[in-house]
Amino acid sequence: MVDKHRPVENVLNQLQGKENEGSRDQPNEEEEEEGEDNGLIYPLLEIFPQACPNFIRQLCKGKENTQTDYPKQLKTQSPPRHLNASEQLELMKSILVDADPDYLQMHCDRLRDNPEKLKEFVSTAFETRDYPTLEDFLRKQQISTQQKQYTTEFSIEKFLDIIPNPFQYFNDPKRKINKLDEASQHYASRYLRNKFSQINLRTVRECFIKNRGNFLLTCKELESFPANKKMETKRAKALMPNKIAFYDNKNGIKLFLKQRKLKENMEREQAKVAGLLQTCACCTDDEVMIKDTCFCESGCIFCKDCVRKGAEVAFGDGKLNFPCLGNCTSHFSLQVLQAVLTPKMFSVIALKKQVEEVKAAGIEDLEICPFCDFATIPARDDKLFRCLNPQCMKESCRMCKEPSHVPLRCDEVEKDAAVKVRTYIENKMTEALLRTCYKCGMKFIKAEGCNRMTCSCGAIMCYVCGKPVKGYNHFNLSDDTNTNLCPLSSDTNQLHIEAILKGVEEAKNEISRY
Repeated sequence: MVDKHRPVENVLNQLQGKENEGSRDQPNEEEEEEGEDNGLIYPLLEIFPQACPNFIRQLCKGKENTQTDYPKQLKTQSPPRHLNASEQLELMKSILVDADPDYLQMHCDRLRDNPEKLKEFVSTAFETRDYPTLEDFLRKQQISTQQKQYTTEFSIEKFLDIIPNPFQYFNDPKRKINKLDEASQHYASRYLRNKFSQINLRTVRECFIKNRGNFLLTCKELESFPANKKMETKRAKALMPNKIAFYDNKNGIKLFLKQRKLKENMEREQAKVAGLLQTCACCTDDEVMIKDTCFCESGCIFCKDCVRKGAEVAFGDGKLNFPCLGNCTSHFSLQVLQAVLTPKMFSVIALKKQVEEVKAAGIEDLEICPFCDFATIPARDDKLFRCLNPQCMKESCRMCKEPSHVPLRCDEVEKDAAVKVRTYIENKMTEALLRTCYKCGMKFIKAEGCNRMTCSCGAIMCYVCGKPVKGYNHFNLSDDTNTNLCPLSSDTNQLHIEAILKGVEEAKNEISRY
């Protein structure tokens, strides 16, 4: 006999030991119905899906699942995991996406042992947005890189890649020279004082001012000055921009260009004797060195100058595909364009082509900054689009594509045109409300009193029409409403309302004409 009240655990133990014994004889329907507890059978079928259902029914026949108050395992919470320093920094970067990473690193190191203070710092920074930006960080890095390429990492070859003809470039009298800002003037002045330390400081300063901040002209003039041996100093050297780098290395650059020219002439003569010179299919120059040639995808030969000019013209026309300059229908590859274009221009073209390819791919949830070509997939519940392009870094509304207007809704923000119209009408309303003295031009408005106004300059005028008056002959002194004279007294508020409405009407008429 099987105990009817034996708990489920015993049944499970029995099942675990016999689940692979196979099925027993099929019971008839009467036996299956007699004494079955489906509340016990079905849970066991879920626990042991590979067991024979008839076997489980046989085990459960005449038994009930009576044990419901057995001891249950207590739920334990795992201790909170503390983020390490790198994880904390990455989390801060994901929240303050436009912040200077060095600034975040500094505060992460300072507060990493105090999570509450770190959380408070991030919360405050997110609300106030008062922190050095990623744009500032990238600008400092760019300036540092530029300084190195003109100082500690100066290379004549790299310099000539940036400015191929420096003597022609810097000595061109027609070249537009931008006015130096205060920092650049101080920068150049420090260098001049150090370079010409044997010349009186006042003379150096006056010469720099006389040449309107033109560094090379100042250096050329100071070189002709007699040196004063008593003025020798040891002033700290200033950093060198490209002009100063050119001036300090001009002899080396001149020698390098001369040697390069001799080498090119020798190579050209050797190529000419060997019959290796090529002909450009565009400008028909028949003495193009092999190293100065480019090919379209079909193999047409061109000189680098023609390909560069053709690419610049095509890009200026808004094209991102650069067709062959000959009669074929092929194009120039990106590798060819990279070899002939300046790094800056090629990077712009490559970025635009990438954006076009991304757009054509139809990626779901992809969004593009309304102010540049930066593309990303922002979080779906984020109402702002944060651009990470170093030249942009703007926040915009994902709904209206306008600059961020949080906490206002899109329909609560006035567009530029609407602002201009509203401002123009408001100005006209103010002009209509104010009166101007015909003698001294002072603006004024009446609070109370009669319409015969006396200015502080002594001029007397009518407040209604603004004309000069003498005595009271200009005014209507009676209650006769048929006269053409201005009233001596009137409701000032009503007068102002009428003037404002008239000003609004005039402003609307003027706006409608444009």
